[in-house]
Amino acid sequence: MRQVVFGIILFSVFASVIPVLMQDADAAQSKKICGDKLCSEIRKSCPSGEIRDPINQKCYPGSSGWKITGYFLPLEKDYPRDPLVSAYVQGVKKNGSFDYTENNSTYYLKQFRSTFLKEIAIQGSGKTNENKILQSWTHDFISPKGEKTRFYHYGKCAMTFSGACLPLATSSLNERTIMVAVTAGKTDMREGVISHGTLLRIPDIPSPWNTRTYWATDIGEWDDKHIDIFTGYGIKARDAAYKITKLPPLEESRVLAVGFNEIRP
Repeated sequence: MRQVVFGIILFSVFASVIPVLMQDADAAQSKKICGDKLCSEIRKSCPSGEIRDPINQKCYPGSSGWKITGYFLPLEKDYPRDPLVSAYVQGVKKNGSFDYTENNSTYYLKQFRSTFLKEIAIQGSGKTNENKILQSWTHDFISPKGEKTRFYHYGKCAMTFSGACLPLATSSLNERTIMVAVTAGKTDMREGVISHGTLLRIPDIPSPWNTRTYWATDIGEWDDKHIDIFTGYGIKARDAAYKITKLPPLEESRVLAVGFNEIRP
């Protein structure tokens, strides 16, 4: 009989200790810091339509189902073994002469490395061996000898649609915020449109790009939820762009709108 009573007493003591231990654990958890917030607060779900940023643990407007790609700008010096090909450049030669005129504009022939020109036709801009920014945009075509031919022109910088200049560096990771092209509109994460100046984070892409802040400064030619990240100039930037584009998830990434920074061209 004594053994039974003693067992009941032990069970009662143990049962009374459990709530105290649980309260102590909750108290410790409530004081623990996760990022710049209390861990106890982080356990709470974000409001509807918002996603928690894994960097600072705050909730922001966001959505999933985004397609993330990367783009770079070519350097002519990266293609020394390519053949030289002639292309029409808008303007006149140093001596004032030109080779063709159309719609009150003049053009002259100049040689560049072939792959360099092909990349410009895709990316829009590139840097020549003369350290000039050479550009060709979607509708830059003329018709010498009746044949539709792409032409090129020089610019003061590789300019985005908003008028901001892309930084001339081999890696955009050196920038405080990395410029991106977006499906533009009034920012609506659910609809997949983002206004120029919006700051973004994209936690589902390869490191170290998943920890950076992005800045919407350009417009892409898409109709879907799409963001194109500028990685820099040259071969290494090209490889980074391929890494961002080719690794999954391509169309399942989460994107968060974390702020706004006015664009001043």
